[in-house]
Amino acid sequence: MTELEQVRIAQEAIMTYYSTDDPEIKAYALSINAGVSPEAVRIHREATVIDTCSFYLESYNWHLKESGVTALNLTVPQNLAGTGSAVNSIIDHYEAIANNSDHFLLAETADDIRTAKKEGKIAMILGAQNPRFVEHASLEASTEAFARLGMRIIQIGYNQRTFATDGCLCETDGGLSPLGRKLIQGLEKAGITVDLSHISPRSAMEAMDVCTKTPIFSHSNPRKLFDHPRNISDEAAKKCAAMGGVIGVCSYVPILWNREHLPCIEDFVDAIAYYGDLVGIDHVGIGIDSNAEPSAYDRHDTRHLMELNHPNRDVYLAAAAGGRGKRSAFPEGLHSLANIVNIVEHMLRRGFSEADIKKVMGENYLRVFDQTWRKK
Repeated sequence: MTELEQVRIAQEAIMTYYSTDDPEIKAYALSINAGVSPEAVRIHREATVIDTCSFYLESYNWHLKESGVTALNLTVPQNLAGTGSAVNSIIDHYEAIANNSDHFLLAETADDIRTAKKEGKIAMILGAQNPRFVEHASLEASTEAFARLGMRIIQIGYNQRTFATDGCLCETDGGLSPLGRKLIQGLEKAGITVDLSHISPRSAMEAMDVCTKTPIFSHSNPRKLFDHPRNISDEAAKKCAAMGGVIGVCSYVPILWNREHLPCIEDFVDAIAYYGDLVGIDHVGIGIDSNAEPSAYDRHDTRHLMELNHPNRDVYLAAAAGGRGKRSAFPEGLHSLANIVNIVEHMLRRGFSEADIKKVMGENYLRVFDQTWRKK
């Protein structure tokens, strides 16, 4: 197979995964869940399941039905959103929640997540992966305003430089800016959880020096297992855990690839086990990083992913060359949040206890939200 053919297959797979509700892929995802054990189904049903990275919510759908999630951290303002478009995105999500009130409620407190579990609903957490939209002469007032609009988790940086910090793909590792320190202070005062995913190594360590409340890495894998700049060091994971924080294991294939075999659900469970051994199971969660709404990912953003830029290019081409076809854009056995029950299954096979599985599924994050969000 030529490289040009690999590129074509990889690009088709990316478009299918993010922006197409493909019936063949849906059938594959459902077949995975059909094969899990009754014990995994029971634990999954009983657990408070919190996925701290998802995006593009419009309605209740098969992804959400299969997921069994109790709460979902949604990327609401898009990653380059300014203040105005961020407010519009928040309004769109209020509308989606109102239009699906039998299934959704807004997560303003940790107790709202508990209510969602009791009522069989999904608590929608309004989150962001870039703080650009809160930039203002008064960061304290800006973060307070967005907290009142419902924002509960905000990353202080993204892949590139923001006003607050260097991102993980910056050529430099310049660390936290003075405004970054003020941002963290504003977020904590407003009752918004500080999220450290996607930022540079030095920035993460400096941010934790500033934090007085518990931070999280919502979707970041161990760099020791998967050598990608989006992943985090053991040092960062240990420091986060020492502050009571949680690190969410992520299924995004470029950061779940060890270059020995193509990404699969066993790699995802390897990351859970690695963090469990490194920092303790009380500090491990899941941040799947996939669509809440099938096919809803912005097609222009999908086409940017299809450019196959470094350092993400190689895994997609390897998957295409390995015969994965349309399944080249996600780990085998873990299509999306729709397959969370299969994570439970594989954790059981690996020997995790029921209590530890329930911690990873969501109890650990619920503890952090109790500590960092305001109460009514």
